[in-house]
Amino acid sequence: MYPPAARHPTPTLVNCMYTCKHPPMPADPPPGTPGTPGTPSAAAPLPDPVPDDAPEAMVSAFITLVVEADRAPGYRARIEAASGRSLPRSAISILFVLHRHGPLGVKEIAERLGVEQSTASRQIRPLEEHGLVHRDTDPRDGRAVRLHLTEAGLDVRERVRQVWLRDISTVWRDWDPAERAQLATLLTRFRDSFRELRGGD
Repeated sequence: MYPPAARHPTPTLVNCMYTCKHPPMPADPPPGTPGTPGTPSAAAPLPDPVPDDAPEAMVSAFITLVVEADRAPGYRARIEAASGRSLPRSAISILFVLHRHGPLGVKEIAERLGVEQSTASRQIRPLEEHGLVHRDTDPRDGRAVRLHLTEAGLDVRERVRQVWLRDISTVWRDWDPAERAQLATLLTRFRDSFRELRGGD
């Protein structure tokens, strides 16, 4: 999640900076005053801690489990076997980003992954080498390029997705259909609320 871009002052405010009368500016505070550059600021007090047996902690533990499972060597081996290619996790993430958000430039991909543009460029390279993405000219800016998934890229993304779906089917194979539907409904609601908290998307 990213903070909103800083807004530039409006022309009215800019004009007022030069034409309106202001009270004298206060003198600079002495060095060491809290809040001045170079002075450590006190950390904000923590709210009441969430107990380990609270629902929030249980959801957090589940998310951690999912992230750790994605990084496990055994899972990575299954992904490679399903896709027929040896790709880093970051490259696979880009396949899913492009599938969901459509053609994107390198800068946009970097922003969505939360990495530097140079890092995103390195992560895209193996996808191009395997023929999973291709570039074309951005119609909005002839100097820029966008990346698209190729048919091979779509196929690899779906093969990776099916690995996860088969795991889910295995996990709840003994559940009643009503329980599966209930969990899917609640997770969808949680996902939507989480997206809203992050500002959408």
